[in-house]
Parts: sequence; structure tokens; C-alpha cells
Amino acid sequence: MLPVLANAQQSRVDSIVSLIGKSKTVKGLDTVMFNAARELINTAVLNDAHITQIEKASEIFKNGTDEDLCFVIKNSILSNFSVTDKIKAIDYGKINVEKLETSKTPHAQILRIGFLVELRIPYRTSSKLSEGFTYFAEKLNSYKKNNDSSGLNTCYYVLAGFYRNIGLYEQSIYNIKKSISYIDSSIIGERFFGIEPRNTKAIWINNSGLLCDFYLQMGDYEKAIKAGETSLQVALRYYNAIGKNIKGDFSLFTARHMANAKISSNQLDSVDYYLKMAELYSVNIPVKAYLLQIRSLYNIKKGELSVADSLLRLSWQLINQNQLVVSAGVGILEPDYYIALLRIQQKRYQEAIALLLKDIDRVRTFRPSVLRDYKLLAELYEKTGDAVKAKETYKSFISLQDSILADQSKFRTISFETEQLINDNEISIAQLEGQNKIASLTRNFIIGLAALLLLLLAGIYYRFHTKKKANQILEKTLADLKSTQSQLIQSEKMASLGELTAGIAHEIQNPLNFVNNFSEVSGELMEELKGERLKVEGERDTVLEDELLTDISANLEKINHHGKRAADIVKGMLQHSKTSSGQKELTDINALADEYLRLAYHGLRAKDKSFNATMKTDFDESIGNINIIPQDIGRVILNLITNAFYALNERQKGGSLKGRNVGSSEGQDGDDPTIRRPDGEYVPLVTVRTRKLESKIEISIGDNGSGIPQKIIDKIFQPFFTTKPTGQGTGLGLSLSYDIVKAHGGELKVRTQVGEGSDFIIQLPVYS
Repeated sequence: MLPVLANAQQSRVDSIVSLIGKSKTVKGLDTVMFNAARELINTAVLNDAHITQIEKASEIFKNGTDEDLCFVIKNSILSNFSVTDKIKAIDYGKINVEKLETSKTPHAQILRIGFLVELRIPYRTSSKLSEGFTYFAEKLNSYKKNNDSSGLNTCYYVLAGFYRNIGLYEQSIYNIKKSISYIDSSIIGERFFGIEPRNTKAIWINNSGLLCDFYLQMGDYEKAIKAGETSLQVALRYYNAIGKNIKGDFSLFTARHMANAKISSNQLDSVDYYLKMAELYSVNIPVKAYLLQIRSLYNIKKGELSVADSLLRLSWQLINQNQLVVSAGVGILEPDYYIALLRIQQKRYQEAIALLLKDIDRVRTFRPSVLRDYKLLAELYEKTGDAVKAKETYKSFISLQDSILADQSKFRTISFETEQLINDNEISIAQLEGQNKIASLTRNFIIGLAALLLLLLAGIYYRFHTKKKANQILEKTLADLKSTQSQLIQSEKMASLGELTAGIAHEIQNPLNFVNNFSEVSGELMEELKGERLKVEGERDTVLEDELLTDISANLEKINHHGKRAADIVKGMLQHSKTSSGQKELTDINALADEYLRLAYHGLRAKDKSFNATMKTDFDESIGNINIIPQDIGRVILNLITNAFYALNERQKGGSLKGRNVGSSEGQDGDDPTIRRPDGEYVPLVTVRTRKLESKIEISIGDNGSGIPQKIIDKIFQPFFTTKPTGQGTGLGLSLSYDIVKAHGGELKVRTQVGEGSDFIIQLPVYS
């Protein structure tokens, strides 16, 4: 079988050689033959002997006016390697870029840019991304020295794509904006045999459109839509002005990002418009396969599941028939992910899990996609009750996230080292030349040469020293990241201690004031008693002495009582802050809930004096003591009460709203009337209830805040999910609370209504 395949490939190479030979005629170039040869090169399986044979055939152009056509053939070979052998593609591309740097061929600059743009793909899809950063950064500095705007535009464009690949979207946006700044959009040029065009309006439109994609990946849909609209408006005005049919023009690729951004932001009304515009560009198979994914997502959002299913099957058909790679230059081709979303809508969770596992294996080199898949997969395992696999998947998610963060730290500086070094050297050389102007040309040359050699040596040492220092910083950063990861859960548990500090201070101040006051009064009474005792026998008032002794004794009892009260508060604080022993104790749940309610309120008041709220308790005294781990259940109660106060504070900032019957539920006795002032102003209210059911103890913590929107109700117990602004919440509080209650054999549930408020209900078994 292998000889048959080898013969077939040789036959294809012979056809390529024949087509190249026939393309050069007496009348000039036969472009049909020439482009047919290039098409065959793109689809062939080439070895070193084949390449030598094809390159030799292309030498018929070497001595004529079409000398640059040799490089066009080589560019097709590079495109072939980008798919079949990425390492060979990198070496082959770099060699030809260096040749074109000094080539005198008419289209050398366009060809060089074409090779650089093609080189980005093997770097981006192989393990050589780090080398890619260094290579393009060095090229960037070389072109900067020569004021080569075309080279600068290309290098910034490629680096922007590299940064996007590793998730550093701010740097992506910076580099693509730098790329745009080096484009002269007034120059109109054409492509040279489909290779990279000159710096034209079309390139400006293309790179401006990338801003839409980068903002979209970063999750900033508003900026993505704004950037996309700007790019498309300029494109449409430009092509209308020159009377060009834009069907099939690459600049319309921005429309697909616009469609994605509109879907992500739930602005579905204009999605079809942008998809149809993008489909005007879909003249090649990879684009069609990619657009089918987006349109299927649009159909899923609209609930048209059967239509979405058909589209995704067609996408897979195009991928399989044309052997398309995962990254086909238009985006990530991953229909399995979208089919998984479809299966989730159909509640076919096991099929969705299988599809995600398949997608993870297929897109494994594109870590942002894998990270997204892990997160969704863990949620599905939880939904289907497979806690073990959910935990394992979350571990994989965190491990990959750590790996991405580590790479981001590494790549954040790597591309700037060479640029900084050359800039520093240029400054030093300029200073040296200024100092030596008075010397002769010969002396200038000798001194300049010596200085240059010294600078090169210093540069090598500086690079080595900087690299060593950067590695040390990176190692320390990685160690810190691992340490932070291991402490994250414990830090969340301990964070609640900070919430209590102000409340504890308020609580402990009262008994301390009593101790101080009674001590002071007792001292005065002692002085009065001593004065009475110093009188002669006949003048002493024994009745007064007895009264003073009685008062002192009473004061000492009060001092003792309030001292014990302060000690109990401190004990409770230490009990909360220490790591749980895991041992259950008989605990008065009413006292525990009451104490945390007061402490949480005083803690919030200490941070925000303007905050006020009504607190109501309704404790079932028949419960008695229950068997729990007090530190853990205390953390749960504290977390829920703190969240309730946060909800009240947010609603209070939002303006005047009517109150509601907080903490009530259908069939529950003791409902409170609606809390409001006579003027109808909103009064914040938190209610804490306990009650004993048949075999359970129920603790209910209710608020009359704004409630929880239905679209996120299923996510609130997921790890790392939070609606609080960045820096104000880790997204672990409710997740940990859920796990603690579950570990006690209980349940944590929520009942909410938007505009009315929420009730979080803890149900614990009576005997555990």
C-alpha cells in the first residue's frame, strides 16, 4: 500500500513540475497554469526530494523579469508545511524571509510580508510560540531601525495574534492598534498572486476589525460592537465609493465577530443581518464551516434546536470532507462544543459530556477553548450527580488555569526584551557619535567600532543577566501562584473574620465599659470606707460601713459578670477564627444565629455609618441543642447574613422601593406585615427564623433586597461565580456554604423573587 501512495504523490509532484514549465510561455506568464501548480502544491504530501524537484523547476523564472515567481512557489510550499510539518515550516519560512531581506526582485517587500504572515500559523499552532515571540520581536526592532512601516505593521499584527492565543487580550489590543498606526490607508494596492497585499485601506479595515474580535474574547461586548461597527462602516463606504463588488472580500470577516458579540450580549435582533453580511465573504470552505457554528448558536439561542442540529452536522461534513484543521485561519473549528450546548438545551447531559470530552481532545492546543470546556464539563458532572468526576474536572480546570497564568507571566515580557536592548544600544551609539564629532573620520571609525563591540558584549551580558533575573522572578511568581491556589479556600473561610471585627469590637466595648465604670465606683467606695474606718469608735457609722461593703460586693459581682461576658465574646471570636476540628458538638443554634446576626450588622455599620436595617428574629425555642460543627455552620450563617445585608445596601443605594413580607413562605406561620415607613419609603429588613420540622431543623435567612434574576439562579452555588464587582468577592462563599451544609447531611436552598427579595434556607437533620 505504501509504494502505491508514494507513487501517487510522485505523480502529483510530476504534474506540479509540468504545470510550472508550461506556465512560462513566449508571450509571458500563463497564470492559469501557474495557479494550478500552486493549488497542487497546497494539497500534496511533500518530502525533501519533492521540494528540491519543485524548487528546481521554478528556477526557469530566476533570470527573467518574473524572478519573484520563484518565491511565490516557495510561499505555497510554506503553506503546505504549515499544515503538514510545523517545525519544518518555521525553518523554511525563516530562510526565505532572510533571502527576501536583501533580494532585488520587484515584489520582494510584498513577498517578505507574505512569508512573515504565513509564519505566524506554525508558530501559533506548535510548541514554538515562545520562539515566535522572540523572532517577531527581533524583526520588529530591525524594521524600526530602518523605518520599514510595512514590516512594523506586519510584526505588530502577528504579535497581536500571539497574545490573543495565550489570553493576554490587553496586549493584543495594544499591538493591533500599533499595527494600524503604521498603515497608510490612502495607498491603494493589489495582491501579488494572492500573497499579502500592500498597506491599503483594505488592510486598515482588516486590522481595525480585529479589535472587535479581541474585545469580544475579553468579554467587553460593548467595545467589541463599537469597534466592529466602525470597521464595517468604513469598509462599506470605501467599497461603495470605488464601485467594487465586496462579495468574497476578506474585510467582511468583521461581520462574523459582530454576530458573535450580538449573540453573547443577547442582542439577537440584528444577528441575522451580520451573519448574512459575513456569508458574502464565505467563498472558501473554512469560513463556511466556521459561520455554520455561529449561525447554529444563534438558532440555539432562539430555541430552533433542530435547525441548529442540521447546521452543525453540515459543519462537520465540510471539516471531514476537506480535512480542515482545528485552526483554519478563520477561527477555531469546534462543532462538538456547539453540539454539546445543543444537547444541554435538550437535557441530554450524558451526550453533552461525551461531546465535550471529544472536543477537549481535538482542541487541546487551544487552551482557552479547553478551559471553557472543562468548566462546562464540571457543571454537567455536578448536574448529573457525579461528584467525583466534577471534582476531578475542576482540578483539571484549575491546573490549566495555573498553566495559562504561568505562560502569561512568561510571555508578558519576552517580546519586549530585544526591543528594549536595541533601543538602549541605539541611544548609546548616538551619544558616542556626538562626543566624537571633533575627531577625524578614521579615529571616529576606530573608536565607534570598538564601542560597538563593547556594546555588543555588554548587550550579551545584559541579556544574559536580565534573562537570569527574569527566570528567578518567574520561578518566584510560580511558587507564589501555587501557594495562593492552595490557600484560596482557607482564605475565603477566614475572610469572614474581617467582617466580624468591627461587630466584635462593638459587642466587647459594652462589658468593658461596665467593668471600667464599676471598678471606678468601687474604688471611690473603698476610699469612703477607709475614711469611715479611721474615725474614733464613737463617731464611726457602722450602718454606712455595711452599706458600702454591700455596694462594693455588688459591684464586684457585676465586674465579674461583665468580665465573663467579654471573655465569652473573645472565646466566640477565637472559636470562629480557628480551623474546624471536624468534631460535632451540641450547639444552641438559636444563640449561634442571634450572635452572628448582631455581629454582622455591627461590622457593616462600622464600615458604612449611613447603613441602617431592621433585624427581626423568630426562634423556635423547642429546638434545643443540635449536633453540628459550630465553626462551620457559623461560617454558613455569617456568610448568608452578610450577603443579605449586602443585598439591602445595594437596593438602598438604588432608590426608594416598597418593602415586602421578608422571610415568609407559603404555609408558614408568624409572617410579618410589610415593613415600610408611613411615607412609603423602603425600609431594609433581615429576618432570621428557626423552626423544628418532623425530622429537620430549618434556619431561614431572608432579606427584602432586589432578589436574584432567574437567569443566574442555577449558578449561584457554583465555585468562582459572583455578581459583586471585581475585588469585592471571590465567588466561593456560597459554594463553600453549600458544601458545608451538604457535609452535615443537610440542604441549602434559595427562594427568590426579583424586586421582592430572597430567602436562603438551611435544613439540617435533627440527629446527625
